[in-house]
Parts: sequence; C-alpha cells; structure tokens
Amino acid sequence: MKPWGRTQGLQRKIIAAIVMVGLIPLILSLVPTYFEERRVLRGAIGGNFTEIAVEAARRIETQVTRGINEAEQLATTPFLRTAVIEANRGYAGKDEARIQSMIRDWQRRWREREHRHEFPLFVNRIVTNHLIRWHDIRKSDYIGILVTDSQGALVISSIPQVEYYYGKTEWWEAVINGERGEVFVSDLYFDPSFGTHVLNVSVPILDNAEQPRAVGAVTVLLRRDSLFHSISEVTIGATGHAMLMRSDGTPLICPLMSPEEHEVTPALLDHIVSSQAGWAVVANDSHGGRDSLVGFAPVRMRERLAAHSLGGKRWLTFVRQDPDETYTPLEQLLARVAGYGVVVFGVLLVAGVWAARQIVRPIGVLHEGAQRIGAGNLDHQLTLKTGDELEHLADAFNRMAANLKQSFGQLQQRMTDIRLLEEKYRDLIENSPEMIHQINRAGQFVHVNKTELERLGYSREEMLRMRLWDIVPQGQEREILAYLEQLVSQGRGTIETVFLTREGRPVNVEIHSTALFDPDGGLIHSRAFVRDITQRKLLEQKVQQYTTQLEQEVADRTQQLAMSQKRYKALFDLAADSVFMVGQDGDIVAVNAREEQALGYSESQAVGTPFLEVVLPAYHDVTRSLLAKIIQGERQVPTEEIEVQNRAGAPVPVEMDLIRIDDGAATSVMVQLRDITERKRLEQQLQEYSEGLEVKVRERTREIEETKQYLENLLENANDVIYTLDTEQNFTYVNSKVEAWGYRKEDLIGRPYLSLLSKRHRGRRLKSTLDIGVKQVYEVELMSRTGQLCEVMVSVSPLRDPEGRISGVLGIARDITETKRLEQQIRSSEKLASVGKLAAGVAHEINNPLGGILNCLYNFRKGTLSAARQEEYLASIEDGLRRVQKIVRQLLDFSQQHEPECSPTNINAVVERVLVLTDPACVANSIRLERQLQTELPDLLVDRHMIEQVLMNLVLNAVQAIRGGGVIRIRTRTEEDRCKIDVEDTGCGIPPSILPHIFDPFFTTKGTGEGTGLGLSVSMGIVERHGGQILVESEVGKGTVFTVCLPLARERSLVGRTV
Repeated sequence: MKPWGRTQGLQRKIIAAIVMVGLIPLILSLVPTYFEERRVLRGAIGGNFTEIAVEAARRIETQVTRGINEAEQLATTPFLRTAVIEANRGYAGKDEARIQSMIRDWQRRWREREHRHEFPLFVNRIVTNHLIRWHDIRKSDYIGILVTDSQGALVISSIPQVEYYYGKTEWWEAVINGERGEVFVSDLYFDPSFGTHVLNVSVPILDNAEQPRAVGAVTVLLRRDSLFHSISEVTIGATGHAMLMRSDGTPLICPLMSPEEHEVTPALLDHIVSSQAGWAVVANDSHGGRDSLVGFAPVRMRERLAAHSLGGKRWLTFVRQDPDETYTPLEQLLARVAGYGVVVFGVLLVAGVWAARQIVRPIGVLHEGAQRIGAGNLDHQLTLKTGDELEHLADAFNRMAANLKQSFGQLQQRMTDIRLLEEKYRDLIENSPEMIHQINRAGQFVHVNKTELERLGYSREEMLRMRLWDIVPQGQEREILAYLEQLVSQGRGTIETVFLTREGRPVNVEIHSTALFDPDGGLIHSRAFVRDITQRKLLEQKVQQYTTQLEQEVADRTQQLAMSQKRYKALFDLAADSVFMVGQDGDIVAVNAREEQALGYSESQAVGTPFLEVVLPAYHDVTRSLLAKIIQGERQVPTEEIEVQNRAGAPVPVEMDLIRIDDGAATSVMVQLRDITERKRLEQQLQEYSEGLEVKVRERTREIEETKQYLENLLENANDVIYTLDTEQNFTYVNSKVEAWGYRKEDLIGRPYLSLLSKRHRGRRLKSTLDIGVKQVYEVELMSRTGQLCEVMVSVSPLRDPEGRISGVLGIARDITETKRLEQQIRSSEKLASVGKLAAGVAHEINNPLGGILNCLYNFRKGTLSAARQEEYLASIEDGLRRVQKIVRQLLDFSQQHEPECSPTNINAVVERVLVLTDPACVANSIRLERQLQTELPDLLVDRHMIEQVLMNLVLNAVQAIRGGGVIRIRTRTEEDRCKIDVEDTGCGIPPSILPHIFDPFFTTKGTGEGTGLGLSVSMGIVERHGGQILVESEVGKGTVFTVCLPLARERSLVGRTV
C-alpha cells in the first residue's frame, strides 16, 4: 500500500528550500505594505463617497426648502390672506355642526360639477387666476398649489383635480396645530389622482395679530421628478450613484432600480442610519453588491418641521458603487505586488534548479535503476562511478535483483492456479440474480456484487467507502444498527428496509444475512442476500390506499345524507306556509310545523287522513282536478284560491300551490297553503276606502272648478295686464286688460313677448329671470297695436314645476305712460325753478366782486390814491375778476355736461393719486388719512380725470368740514354689480334741513368767497353720466359719509336703458 502523500524528489526539496529562504522575507515585507496601502486607499474612497452623499443631501434639502420658502411667500401675499380670512368669516357665529354641514354641502357641489377639469362657478376666479399664473412659473416642479381655510375647506387651487375638504388629513392638522401653525413636509407617496409620486409641502397662513395664529394653510404639491433629478445628477464613475432612503430602510428614490427591488438588511441600516455623515463597508449594499464601500449623510432641513413630517422618520442619502469598480485600484495594487513577487520567485526558482541538478544527478541515476528493478526488470544493472556511498549502494541493488529473479519464478506458478479458482467463484457471485454483499464488523461494505451495483447505481469504489446505514433513508439508522447487533449475537438475521439509489430513488428490499466468525468468536464479515420487494410493497400500498379511500367516501356520503335530511326537515318545518305532503292515493303522508300553528292539525292527526277532508266541500272538485293533473305528470299548476277548515272547523281562505315531487321510488304532491285572511280583509277595506275617495274627489273637483272660476274673474277684471310666458318667452296666458293696447287675447297666445316691445329692448332681464329665478321690476317701452309707444312698469317672477325647475314666467304690466307724462311736467317745473335759482345765484356771486371792482374804480377816478394803495386796489380788482372768471367757468362745466371719455381704469390708483394731491391740505389741518382699499378690484370703464375731480371735491369738502383735526377714511369695495367708494369724515355733519339741497347748483353753507356751491352739483352730474349715483349719510356732530356708486360693467350707449 502506498504511503499518504506523494514522494518528493530530493531535487524538488532543494529547490523548495532555496525558494523559501528568499520568498519568506519578501512576503513579510510586501504583505504589510499592501494592507497599509489598501487602508489608505479605502479611506480616500470612503471620504469621497461621504462628500458625494453630503452633496446629494444638500440638493434634496435645497429642493424641499425652496418649496417651503415659496409656500411661505404665498402665505404672506395680501390677496391670498384676504381670501382665506373672507372664507373664515363665513363660519362666524355658527356652531361646529352647522360649519360641518356647510362644508359637506360645498364638498358635494364641488364633486358634482359637470367637468372635473374645470373650476365650479362659486370659486373666486380672480384669486384663482393669480394662483394659476404663479403655478405656471414653477409648473415643471409643482403639480399644484392649494389653499385651505381654518376648517380645512378648499379656498382656491391652481388645479381643479383636487379634493375640497382636508380637515381630517394629517398634514392639515399638523400645519394648523391648534392655531399655532407649523411647517409640514410629507413623505413621498403615490397619488392616484395625478398618477405619480408627490411630496406635500404645507405652511400656515398667519393673521396680523401681535401673537399670530394660523387661519389657513398653503400646500404645494411637489413633483417627485424634481427630487429625482437632484439625485440622478450625482454619479460616481460608470456604476456609482446616489439614492434617497428613509431611516426605516425604505428606498424613496433610486435612479437605477425600483424601490421594491432593493434588499435593505438590518446590518446595512445599523451602518448608515446616523446623525453624522460617513462611510462604511457593508456585506450587502441593497443592490446585490457584496462587501461594498458606501457613503451616507442625513438630510437636514433648515426649517423646523412638524412632528409627523417625513412620515415620522428621517431622510438620508446613500451612495454606492459596484464593488468591482470600487476595488479596481485595490486590485491594481494587488497585481503590482503579486507581479513583483512572481519576478523574485522566478529568480529564486532558476537559482534553485541549477544548484539542485548539480547535487541530485547521481542520485537520479540510482533512483532510476531502483525504479526499474522495482518494476520487475531484474536483469537491469546499475552502473555508477562516484567513489562514495552511492556506488556501494548501487552494487547492493544489483545483488538483490539477482536473488529476487530466482524467487519470483517459483511464485509465479502457484499464483496462476489460485487465480483460475478465484475467477470461477467470482463469476458465480457477480452474475447472481439477487443482490449480494459483505460487510465487516464496522458495518462497512467489503464486497458488493455486480447486480447490487447496477440496481443502486453506485460504482464499486463508492460502495466500498460506504457503510450499510449510508444507503438507507434518514431516521432508519437505529433499525439497521439493531439488525447488525442481532446478526452479531445470533449469527443470522432478516430485515425489511429501504435502500436509496445514487439518484435518491427508494428501493424496498428484504435482507437475509449470515455471519462468519473467527476462532475467538469475533465477527470477520457477514454475507447478505438482498431481494428487491419494491413491486410487492407498491401493491400492498395500493390495496391499503384503496381500502382507506373507500371507507372515507362511505363515511362522507353517510354524513352528507344525514346533513341533507336535517336541512330538508329544518326548511320544511320553517317554511312560511302550511305544507302537506300528499300521496298518489290522496292521503296526507307528512305536514310541517307551520301547518300545526296555522290550522291546528298535529302531524299524528293529519298523517293518513285524505287531504280533501281539510278542504271545504265547495272546493273538492277543483282540488281533486288539480291533484290529478300533478299525479299524471304536470310539474306545477297555477295558484288557486280556496277555503279550508282548521281543526276547530272554521273556514280559512288560502292560496294553494301544488308541486310534483319525484324521489325515484314514488311520486308525491307538495301542497302549500298560504293564509290570505288578512289580505282579504285589507281588500275589503281598500274597496270601501276607494268608494269613499271617489266621493271626496268629486267634491274636491267641484271646489277647484269654483276656485278656478273665481281666480279667472279676478285676473280678467284686474287693472293691470297679467300674463304668463313659457321658457321660450312666448305668451301662454294674458288677461283681457291687454285689449287697452289694441290687442286681442287670442292673437297673443303663442306670440313672442319681445314682439310687443320697442326694438331697443332685447329681453336681458327677462332672460335672467328664466336663468337664475330672480324676481325683477323694471320699466320698458311697449308698442300698441296702433303703433303708439307706451311706458310700462313690468314685474316678472319665475314659475316652477313640482320638481323645482323653472317652467315659465308670471308677469304683471302696468301702463305708466300718464304717470311719466306728469313726472316730466314736474321735472320741467323744477328745471324752471332751478334756472331761477341758478340765475339768482350767479347774479349774487358775480354782483359781490363787481361791487368791489366798481368801488376800486371810483377811488381811482378821484385820483387821491397813493402808489401803494393803487397797487392794493389793482390786486383787489384782479382777485374779483378771477373770481368772476372761476364762477363763469364752473357754470360752463355745469351747463355743457361733456360726455366722459371712458377707458379701463384701476380705481385704487385713482384714489391714491387724489390722496397724494390732498395730503398737504390734510397735514395743514392736522387731519389723518386712513385707506381701506379692496385688493384685486376689477378695472372700471370710466373717465379717469372726471372721477379724480369728483373724489377731489369730496375729500376737500371733508377737509373743510373738519378744520380742527380729525380723521378722513376712504374705502373701496364691490357689492353685487357695483363698485362703491366711501369718503367718510369726522367733521360737524350736515343738518337734516340742509341735506336735501346740497346737490342744488350754487347752494353753499360756506362764507363769501369760500365756495361757489357748484362742486357737488357738478360731481353728481359726472357720476350720473357714468351710470352711477352719489349717496350721502350724515349725523350732526359725528360726521358725514359720501358714497360714489359706479357700475362694474356697462355699455355706454345703454346706460340706465337696457332691459
């Protein structure tokens, strides 16, 4: 037997010794150098990764902070804050239940709008358009901007595809925070409404109080793509990238893989979740990389965020690179070190080979001769001339070869005889039809025949290395050991077990063994004959399986039949109707529990009794006929109403249904009796009620006819024209009063309403009544049948159908032609009176300065004035003439009534200009100006210079009314379809006796030379030419308020005339 290991030649040992002497110092110097360089290089790479992670975190923080800053900028915008405060005022004075009811109503209207991509009509379009323009600037980064009030209801939004109510959302509760207000940033989440991931950035809207409180919230929906670009722009080499991750290990943004593909292990989180930036070497970098070098950095927000921001977690940036690329410098370093080592190793190897050859060449000759002799070449002679011990050793080998040649000749003959006998027995065992093997006392196979090797699929070498329990299934080792103990103790044994083939396939076997002992009783080996019983076992298992399956099916079927019987009995007894099972002979074979409750027959009493005994005699023929049809083969017959008698003999009306039941052995009829006593009683009551109702209907019809006749008399005898129109503005009814205009009732029915009006009327107000259902009263011009124009006062009201929809218009028209004529006469008289007053005023105003001028001229003629006095008189004359000129110019302005040159004008800008011009007068009189200008006022179509003149007159009048210090407030606002400008002062007020005359020409309460009395009159004319009016409220001692009312939109040619 060869010894373990391979014999090493002396030459190799010498070479190895020389190489090792030179290689060990080399390795001891290169290995520390490599590890130190590796440590330094890894630190440099890790530091680079850390800086990249910090840069990525800064990019993320910049994006989020920019969203917060822009949201806070929006939250401080006056127009937006005003819109939120106005929305909150709608909740004032209401309890929580009322507020929630209002919000649900608006939310319903929001969801039920016709077009989801459009804003509903109740949204403030001016503020919304401003927000949309803001959104358009950052559309690439923002999905939308929305603003909510103090209850979480939507005020405005830059996009319509949002919800209306957010009062229960986490971000809204965090932002409001009990009215303290905090900044909230959500986690990245997928929004199905937009089909993408979004980031919710919300800030509070604070009021202007000393301790600001949150009155609403501004929310910016930030696109995930903006964060994605910040991350994807960070790259390292060819495979390195950065990603955004949550502190619980959830990937948020990764440029290469979807979040679900990442494998974030707890060990990785332990390394990277830290409050400081850094780097680490991890076993798994979540991208499949092993022993990767990664960098990480926390994302720090400069803003203080609400508690639940970022999903209650922290964000961090994570930088990784494919380990193959990361460790390329290390591999290059290792290659250089290895190359240097290989060169040194080659030099040492060459030197060792040369020295070894000089030493071992004689030994090689001796070794070669010994190998030949050992191989059987006993005639080989060793020839070695070294003159030392090696030459003597060669002579000894030559003598040994001669002796061995003689001995081997004798043994060769005996070995030939033994080999023939061995071949005969080996063939008998190897080709046996059964498996045969031998095992030693350790249970190891020592011989396995060919049949067993073929059955199990092992080679002979594999089997000889195995023990008997190595080829049985796991768990059966104890049985095999017990079998071997029995074999040792009894000398023979039998066992049924399973062998596993090389492929793992089980083979059922039966083993019969006998033992061979040595003279001392020790086991030498056992002989075993193994029979394959796999087919027999399969047959036994199939028989057992079929038997068990059959028993189980019988048990299951028995249980199903029992359950089916129970269910049938329960359904039968719990049926709502009385049920009789009737045999073909007409006798009752079964009844349910309901029958005993309804009719009183117990099952024992009813079974065996003819069913016809339950039915009243009058219905025997019908019942017998129906039973016969069922028995003859019909499945079911129509329901029949009959009467049966209960156990007490009382008749009971029922509905009878017959159903054929075939159970395979016999045919029976299931009779269902449904008690209709209550229904019969209700039918009788219904008949009586119907007769009474018909009487009441006839009486009510008569009353309605009388009422209709009465109303027709009222309408026909009314002093006004009363009519109704359909939705197409055609007459559907008109009373006989219309004949006063020359029309007949029959001619107007179906005729358009507008055909009666003059051509300048277009029916706008009537159309608005049909559109929005508002009652209106206005004047129109009507054309009579003779072509005469009539002035008519019209009152129109909407008519609604039972569903609340507008179905037409009710109109009342009163002829005011005569009234208008009388009013015109009165106005003419008033104009004559005003002209008289105007002439008297002009005469008075001009007479005073003319008197002064004449007096100065008289003194000039006397020639007694000094030069200084003359200059004084000339100045007085000039002042008097200028006053006369001013009076004449104002009189011309008043009389000429120029039409205004209108253009779109910002009324707040006009107010600011007037206040700038009047500010010196206010300062001189210690008067404080207060502005309350409504933002986002629409432009008005007015003459800018005329409106400035009106406001200038009102402000200067207010300054003159205060004198000794006070306050002037000027406000702008919109109400319905008008813009109102209030000029309020805290002056002396206007007495009630004077108030009606303040707009009369030349009426003034000022001293001589302080005013002409035309300012308010001219201002009134200007405002009226703009289609507006001037209102005045005053209280003596408290002050006066003048209100200028101007229309928001109008057509100059139709001011006050369009209907």
